[in-house]
Amino acid sequence: MDIANSWKKSGYLHLQGFFDEVEHDKIKTFATKITEWADTPGKWMKYYEATPAGDNKVLCRIENFLPYHQPLYDLILQARVWDILQTLMQEPAVLFKEKINFKFPGGKGFAAHQDAPAFKSFAQDYHITALIPIDDFSIASGCLEIVEQSHASLLKTAEDGTIDATVADELTWQPLPCKTGDLLLFDSYLPHRSGENISKNPRRGIYLTFNKQSAGDRRVDYYALKRQHFPQDCEREAGVNYEGGVFNVANPIK
Repeated sequence: MDIANSWKKSGYLHLQGFFDEVEHDKIKTFATKITEWADTPGKWMKYYEATPAGDNKVLCRIENFLPYHQPLYDLILQARVWDILQTLMQEPAVLFKEKINFKFPGGKGFAAHQDAPAFKSFAQDYHITALIPIDDFSIASGCLEIVEQSHASLLKTAEDGTIDATVADELTWQPLPCKTGDLLLFDSYLPHRSGENISKNPRRGIYLTFNKQSAGDRRVDYYALKRQHFPQDCEREAGVNYEGGVFNVANPIK
């Protein structure tokens, strides 16, 4: 595959079977263990969504976990991943942020959006996100839906940072199912969304976001700013309304 030309044509790159079965089994084991980590101020960051009945909460996302799990870091950020990123960015890449999205059965979808508006805090204008499915991403479990876009442009947004509903309705959306072992890369201008998980299986995925080395290493700054504006529940002050702004776009986290 000519990854550079494929990337320029569509704004995303789907590498099937990138991780072998042994590697994927380790990724799944490590990610499952991370799920069990207790909510802890000042370390990893756990976020929740309300259950459909609204009477409880369920894990929706964990961020800032790689500093606390070196084996997983080494496995998912091996040399060939960095090589692909350098080819796509035309210079070395730097890790900007990481998260695991947990879409358990009944979990809500993510509204139509582009990532670029949410990553503007440090005068950076371009990012690439790598998705590593922990479970199969099927249409029933709420896989990504994307709109191919070969050039970097921002679409009209609503007040909450999502793509304006009128604009989103006019786009041609296509589902993008992924299997365990795959690696999916997309840039920060690719319109994407996902539906509710109506299957009986979880739809968990690791998302790694990178910027160009020339734009600086701002990962620590990013998480410091996010803790200030949209902290996890165990770090919140009573009576404070945390809307999140650019740190809480398109997702069901409350």
